[in-house]
Amino acid sequence: MEGKLRSEYTRERTLDILSKATDILALPHVVHEVLDVTSGKNSSAADLTGIIESDPALTMRILSVANSPYYGFVKKISTVSHAVVVLGFKEIQNIALSMSVVQLFDKRGSEFTEKLWRHCFAVGVVSRMMANYLNCRMDGKYFVGGLLHDVGKIFLSQYLPERFNEMLAVMERKDNKITYHMLEEEYFGISHAEVGGRLLDSWMFPQEISDAVAFHHKPSGSVNDPVFASCIHIADLLCTIKGISPLKEYYFLTIEKSILPTLQGLKEKLSTDDMINLIPQIDLEIDRQSNFVSAFKR
Repeated sequence: MEGKLRSEYTRERTLDILSKATDILALPHVVHEVLDVTSGKNSSAADLTGIIESDPALTMRILSVANSPYYGFVKKISTVSHAVVVLGFKEIQNIALSMSVVQLFDKRGSEFTEKLWRHCFAVGVVSRMMANYLNCRMDGKYFVGGLLHDVGKIFLSQYLPERFNEMLAVMERKDNKITYHMLEEEYFGISHAEVGGRLLDSWMFPQEISDAVAFHHKPSGSVNDPVFASCIHIADLLCTIKGISPLKEYYFLTIEKSILPTLQGLKEKLSTDDMINLIPQIDLEIDRQSNFVSAFKR
């Protein structure tokens, strides 16, 4: 009982810090304007173009992303109005939101943070690769969900650094046999997946994306879109197996096997071995999407 009470107290403290931090971690005003326009029924392409063009940095990033191999447009997109037409409101919204989150947390210097962001970008690329492999209708949400799947972990490392570093030190002991996820619950009373979902909700992300982030370790729990959450879940696993992870062998990730029947409905006779066989393609796909990924880091 004492352990449970301690866990509840720790959770309350973490949630308190999270609620205070969301006031500081505010998205730029221009992004809120983009959200208002893209969710408005009577908004026009001209309305959205005008808002984006009012912010030179956002304009540059949108055009850089639109011209990346990720979308594969043959003709160069040189104006925001053209980008809005070919990408659509929803895609522009996803790009603007995710770029802003990356900028909020883009604090250089920490080796762990650098490796964590590298992992996040890789999972974004591989989530999209998985969606394509499962014959899902291609949508920018797969990259965005993968990119932001560990935003809760980034939050914990930057807003509760002493406790986070203490947890990492325990995890790296030679005699440690406790998984990262169990230690996270012990030290913070909450998982990074839940923290990430709460953060994205506070930023008014589309529910399907915040839901996929919140359930990326247990996609069967996703009411909104378990296949979307599964793509991130598997991408996370494949990148970790490949060594694209700041936690090395201490991560102990396992696939949630209960999602396999759902995925086999999309791709018959799909097995975990089939997924493992995708690993050699990861480097090629990350390299192919390097220009797209770089646009988010600027």
